[in-house]
Amino acid sequence: MPAETHQLGRHASAEEIFDLLLALLGGAGDEGGSTLESLGVDDDGLGALWDAVCEEFAERTVGPELEPGTLAGSMTLEAAAHTMALLLAEMGDDAG
Repeated sequence: MPAETHQLGRHASAEEIFDLLLALLGGAGDEGGSTLESLGVDDDGLGALWDAVCEEFAERTVGPELEPGTLAGSMTLEAAAHTMALLLAEMGDDAG
C-alpha cells in the first residue's frame, strides 16, 4: 500500500471545487459571479485556496505547482473553480 503522501486523489468537478471555495470563503459570492478580489482574496490567498483544493481533491499533501498567472484575483469564483478542475484533471492524466 502506498504511503499516504503518495495516494492520488480523484478528478473533481468544477461544481465540487466551487462548493469547496464557497465553504472556504464563508459562503460569499454564492452566485459565482463575484471576483476573487471582491471576496478579499489577494495573491497569497490564491495560493492558499489552491493548496486547500489540492488537499481536498489531489494528492494528500502534494499537488501540482501553480504557475504564476494561472489564477488571478480578477477571475470570478466560477472561473477559478473551472480552472482548478482542469489543473487537477491534467495532474491525474500525468500520473496515470
